[in-house]
Amino acid sequence: MKFGKLGVVIAALCAVGLVGSAQAETDHVTLARQFGIGYLPLTVMNVHKLVEKHLIAEGLKDTKVNWARFGSGSAANDALLAGKLDFASGGTGPGFILWDKTQGNYNVHGVAALCSMPNLLVTSDPKVKTLKDFTNKDRISMAGAGSSVQTIYLQMAVSKVWGIKNYKKLNTLMVNLPHPDGLQALLSGSGSITSMFTSPPFQEEALEHPGMHVVLNSYDIMGGANTFLMVWGTDTFRKANPKTYKAVLGALKEATDWINHNKQAAAELYVKDVGGKADVAKIAKMINDPQIRYTLTPEKVLPYAQFMHKIGTLKHDPKSWKDLFFPEIHNLAGS
Repeated sequence: MKFGKLGVVIAALCAVGLVGSAQAETDHVTLARQFGIGYLPLTVMNVHKLVEKHLIAEGLKDTKVNWARFGSGSAANDALLAGKLDFASGGTGPGFILWDKTQGNYNVHGVAALCSMPNLLVTSDPKVKTLKDFTNKDRISMAGAGSSVQTIYLQMAVSKVWGIKNYKKLNTLMVNLPHPDGLQALLSGSGSITSMFTSPPFQEEALEHPGMHVVLNSYDIMGGANTFLMVWGTDTFRKANPKTYKAVLGALKEATDWINHNKQAAAELYVKDVGGKADVAKIAKMINDPQIRYTLTPEKVLPYAQFMHKIGTLKHDPKSWKDLFFPEIHNLAGS
């Protein structure tokens, strides 16, 4: 009889435990995206409701999906640490900076890459042909200046010209502006901005104007295709919400596959998302450019992060690209 009562109690406790486990995951998830065609996988996830689809597959049909838009990865980092965001996105620079700063607490890591695409330093100044031609009077617009992916690209290029001890030589020329604002400032010709280190489609839009030309290409700096954008999050969220995490990663993979098999439709979706402010044919041409790749696989992120360590931006020195990303994508052929 005593055993029978104990069995009832244990059964009741187990039932409570199971119910608690089923309700343990968050009832909402917030993801970030920014401006440009590099964030197209996230746009597809949003428009096609792919996160919702994968949440339903994981038995989480009531989880609410929210989207936030930021002008830089550093702003997304602030929101992530403030608990206002669950999945940040942006350039590899801000992602790796937060990976470095949160070891031992939030343990931020990359979820996956978004894309590899060349970033161009363009200028309207006919006198500027190389980095050596910039003067103290010049100003270079870039989103998240000081911590952005373009910041690190520029510092890597500067180090090759003047040596690693002088990696900050052109930092004083940087002006922090979101890509759309930087493009407007450059094209207006009325202010101090004469150059811009940016990404598609903004660099292509700039180069359509007479007198604009390329000074620097990030692929030349990195020696080939290199991950430009990525998604990252905290290990705290990942461990507390394994089904939600799996759903987001699954949605990202589906969106990436859809883009690669439906490039014309992807271009149309992008143009519609930006309110028709872009030309479908031009966007489709960019998406079809062989230098632009939508892939979850991190490419040449290790030498990029190791440079950040050499100049002191990162305290921790990664030994493998896998140190920077969660294990769910370690099966990919990253570098």
